[in-house]
Amino acid sequence: MVYNPEDLDQLEAALLGVLSLGLPPSKAAGDDTFRVDHVTAVAHALQLGAAREEFLAGGGPAVTPEFRARLREAVVSLAARELLAEQSPGLPAPAGGYEEGLLIDMVDPDVHPVVLDQYLGRACMECLFRDERVYPYLMERYASSGEVWRRLRAGGYAE
Repeated sequence: MVYNPEDLDQLEAALLGVLSLGLPPSKAAGDDTFRVDHVTAVAHALQLGAAREEFLAGGGPAVTPEFRARLREAVVSLAARELLAEQSPGLPAPAGGYEEGLLIDMVDPDVHPVVLDQYLGRACMECLFRDERVYPYLMERYASSGEVWRRLRAGGYAE
């Protein structure tokens, strides 16, 4: 089946869009604000017109247990439709590879699920960028990620 962003729940679309940004793993970046759950929580709150901290626990980089549960449901739903696949902990966000049997049971904020439908992922990312409430935040994350990737590559990351 072919999906479009409007066929997805708003949180599912936000997650696919965030995963398609190409953010570095937060542990490698040394910055918890690169966590997939954190970026998705802030972007989703902004989409809803809510405060950035709406889904963040104590205003910090960690998300609330409620948002984490909703994010887990979104991951399970997207995986069931074969739109993304989870991978084992300890690996960086992949460029598109997927290996059968690497499913995990938790949403690890530093383990990026693999977007299997790259077209849909890019379309969801474009939807986020078109939202004037979300655009400044995501552009800041995207620009900062470029600096982090340059630093990581200069240090020999992923060689």
